[in-house]
Amino acid sequence: MTQHLIASLSTAALLAFAPLAHAATVVDTGTPNGHAVGSLALDAFDWAAAQVSFAQAADISAIQGHILGGAAGETFGISLFANDAATGPGSLLYTTTATFGTDGWNGVSGLDGWTVAAGKYWIEFEIQGADTLGSSSVTGALLDLGAPHPLALTATTGDGGFSYQANAESFGLRVSTVPEASGALQIVAGMLLLTSMGVARRRR
Repeated sequence: MTQHLIASLSTAALLAFAPLAHAATVVDTGTPNGHAVGSLALDAFDWAAAQVSFAQAADISAIQGHILGGAAGETFGISLFANDAATGPGSLLYTTTATFGTDGWNGVSGLDGWTVAAGKYWIEFEIQGADTLGSSSVTGALLDLGAPHPLALTATTGDGGFSYQANAESFGLRVSTVPEASGALQIVAGMLLLTSMGVARRRR
């Protein structure tokens, strides 16, 4: 009886916490064309954001943009904003510094504490403060365009302040999440309850 209960509890724990170990890509526009011509400028005055949606509460674990014109080790900012139905991006929720590697997908992984509820948000790419992305490039840093599956809503600016537009700029974006821990704990609780009920019935 005891061995059966222990085995059941172990199985419940593994089933509940297995999703937490693996991030799932929930946003993927596909890879843009890789051409600098016509790309969006990315500097202290020119930045861009895209609206993303999450079907359930989750922790954002990684964000990447398809970026050109940087040198290895240069930095840029990635931020998450609440959604404002009237103007687009609302209040700032989280921000972090990312390090550029080479032309292509660049961003951050292993994010901690970027918890979101189900709903709409905005992810922004920007050169902030002491960031250096594009400082050694003739073209400067660029958000590559031509992603095959662009998001429906983007917001861009050239002089400080968002310019909301419904026609999407087709820059590349990838976002990965892991389920919120509370959901896994609810699964554990439910399976433990079922296990205990089964043990009680056997005893009777």
